[in-house]
Amino acid sequence: MRTKLILAGLGVATAGATVGGIAVAADTTSTVRAPHAQAAASVGPSGAVVQKTNTIASVSKTGTGAYCVVLASDVDAARAVPAATLSTAAAWGSEVRVSRNSGACAANSIRVTTGTNGAAADQPFYLVIS
Repeated sequence: MRTKLILAGLGVATAGATVGGIAVAADTTSTVRAPHAQAAASVGPSGAVVQKTNTIASVSKTGTGAYCVVLASDVDAARAVPAATLSTAAAWGSEVRVSRNSGACAANSIRVTTGTNGAAADQPFYLVIS
């Protein structure tokens, strides 16, 4: 039996349902399927990947609240539309921001920054690339 995972806050109302064009279903490994996205990942506050699609090449934590998500070569970060949301485990008052091909990260990457009350802070997040 497959275990379903919902990437909360991305428009998925129930496991296995599609709402707003995004659905994520996963088995118990760290690889997920995101049929309506080019890439997706669930990342812990330490930068550890909880789950990801095979189009995410790597994730690294580069500083407090700073993460670089390198995309596989078949996904062009310059033409991508990244969207990030915080996990429900994030502290209240937290925020998340994304940018494409930031000079702080390798080529073909998405930079995610998180913080709490206006200061950089490590927070868990979900990232979807369309």
